[in-house]
Amino acid sequence: MRLGSNFLAAAASLAVSTCLLQASSSLAIATITRRGKYLYNGNDRFYIKGVAYQEPAPVAAATEANDANGGFPEPDSFTDPLALPEACARDVANFRDLGVNALRVYSVNASLNHDACMKTFSDAGMYVILDLALPLNGSINRAEPTWDVGLLELYARTIDAFDGYDNLLAFGIANEVVTQTSNANAAPFIKAAARDVKAYLRSKGKSNILVTYSSTDGASGITNWRDSLASYLTCGSDDLSVDLYGLNSYAWCGNSSFSASGYDTLTTEFGTLPVAAYLSEFGCVQGSSGNTRPWTEVSALFSSPMTNTFSGGVAFSYFPQDYGKDYGLVDVSGNSVTLRSDWNALKAQYANVTPPATAPSSSTPNFPACQGPTTNFPASQNLPPTPDPRLCDCLRNSAWGCLLNARAEDSPQIIGTLVGQACTYLDQQGDSCAPILADGATGTYGNYSFCSASERTDWAMSRFYEVTDFNPQSCDFAGNATAQTTATSVSAIDDAYSTCLAQYPIGVHTPVLSASGSSSGGGSSSGGSGSSGGTSGSNSGNGNGNSGSNNNSNSNNSNSSGASFALPTLVFMISAFICGAVTVIA
Repeated sequence: MRLGSNFLAAAASLAVSTCLLQASSSLAIATITRRGKYLYNGNDRFYIKGVAYQEPAPVAAATEANDANGGFPEPDSFTDPLALPEACARDVANFRDLGVNALRVYSVNASLNHDACMKTFSDAGMYVILDLALPLNGSINRAEPTWDVGLLELYARTIDAFDGYDNLLAFGIANEVVTQTSNANAAPFIKAAARDVKAYLRSKGKSNILVTYSSTDGASGITNWRDSLASYLTCGSDDLSVDLYGLNSYAWCGNSSFSASGYDTLTTEFGTLPVAAYLSEFGCVQGSSGNTRPWTEVSALFSSPMTNTFSGGVAFSYFPQDYGKDYGLVDVSGNSVTLRSDWNALKAQYANVTPPATAPSSSTPNFPACQGPTTNFPASQNLPPTPDPRLCDCLRNSAWGCLLNARAEDSPQIIGTLVGQACTYLDQQGDSCAPILADGATGTYGNYSFCSASERTDWAMSRFYEVTDFNPQSCDFAGNATAQTTATSVSAIDDAYSTCLAQYPIGVHTPVLSASGSSSGGGSSSGGSGSSGGTSGSNSGNGNGNSGSNNNSNSNNSNSSGASFALPTLVFMISAFICGAVTVIA
C-alpha cells in the first residue's frame, strides 16, 4: 500500500488536531466550592461573571392576591432554553465573546433531554445556575405560601435530571417570593425548602452543588425586610442556610456611583452574611430600552470593597423582552441573533475587571442564631416539616372517604374553589380546616398542610363527609367528588390515621419521594435514548459520505490487494495510535 506524502501529512495533522480536541473536551470543568462566605476554584476565589438566559414568556393575568402582594408580573409559561441544542450551539459563541463563565436559567422541563446544551456550555467553561421553580403552580406562592409534596417532587425531578452535569453550579429554590413586609410570612417555607433540598442533595452524594435563593431589592437597613430576609435565610446552621444568597438589584442606573447607588450601604450590610453572596440580576434600564446601558456597575462589583462581600453577578438579560422594559442584550429573528449596542459596553466592562484572587482573613464566620419575628419581618423561626408523600398517600388510600374525581384533580381552578367550599362548610359545622393550613408568621403548621393541593382538598371534603355522618350529599360537590368504601365509620378512620402517622411520623428528615414522584439517574441519563438517536443519525450521514469518497479514490489509492483508505478512516487509525500520548501531554 502506497500513500502520497501530502495525503499522509494531512491525515497526521488532522489526527493530532482530533486528539487535542478530545483531550481538551475530556477535561472536566472545575468544581466550584464554597468555603465560608466565598466561592473557590481550587485555592483561588471564583467570581460569577454571568448573564441571564431565558426567553421571556407572556405575563399571566393579574390576580387580586398578587396585586395585594406587590403586583409582581408572573409569566404564564416558559421555554426551556437548555433543551434546544441548536440554539445553545448558536449562543455559546456569543457567550464566549461576552466573556461570561455562568448562565442563570429560570425554568426547565425535567422530562426533556439537556445533554447537548449542558455539554456545549461545559466545554466552553460555563456554569449553570438553575432555578427549580416553574411559573404559576410550580413555585412558592407569596400570597398563600406552602412547602408541599407537589413542590418537593417537582424540585426533586429537576435535581435528578441535572445533578449529573459537571457544570451545574447551583440550584435556586425560589426567586423574589418575599417582596414586602406583608408577605414575609413566606420566609419559613423558603427556608424549609432550602433545608430539604440540601438534605436531598446530601443523600445523593451531591452536596457540592450549591443551594441559592434570589431576592428582590428593597429598602436598606438591618431592621427592614430586605436585610432581615437575607439574615433569616443564612442563620442557624449550614443545614438550614442557603449556600449562595442572590440579590436582584437594579439600583445602579447609568453612570451612577458606589455611594449614589446605595451599593456602599448594601456591601456593608450584606458583609455580615456567613455565606457567599452575588447579584443574581443587575442592569438597570432607564426608559423602555436597555440599549444605552454603560454597565459601569461591573467595575465596582468586581473590585474592593464590593468583593469583600460579593462574588460577582449576572447581567440581565440575553433575550429581548416585548413587554414592559426591554432588558435584552440581543435581538433574535429565527435562528439569527443580532447584538445590540450595549453588548460591547458590557463586554468591555467584563474584560477590564481583575477581582482579587484571595479572600480577606475573616472569610469563615459562624452562622448566627436566628432572630424572632419583628414588625417589619413577621416570620417565625419555627419551620414547616419535611413534606412526606408517603403519609399523604397512606391517608388518601385508607382514611379519606371523599376524594376528587379525575377531572377535578387536574384542574387547579376547581381545586381552589372546592377547598374553599369545604372549609366554609366545616366552619358552619363548628369544625375547621386547621389541619391543612400553614401560617409562617405564627409558625403553626397543620399535620397535613404539606400534602398536595388536591390532597388537602380531599382531606377537607372527607372531613365534611365524616362530620355529616357520611351523608351521600356531603360528598358530591357539584359532581366533582366520589365517596369511597375504605373509610365509612369514625372508628375505622381513627384507626387509619393512627396507623399512617405511626408509620410515617411528621417531622424533619431526608426527603423520600413517592414511587412515581421522581425520575432516577443523573444528567447524562436523562433522555439518553434521544442522545443516542442523534449520534446514530450523525454516524449514518458520515458513513454515506465516506462510501462515496472511497469509490472515487479507489483507482488512485489502491494496492495489489485492492485495499484503500479514505482520509477520515486514516485519521481514525493514526489518532488511535497517538491519542494516548497527546492526552498525556494535554
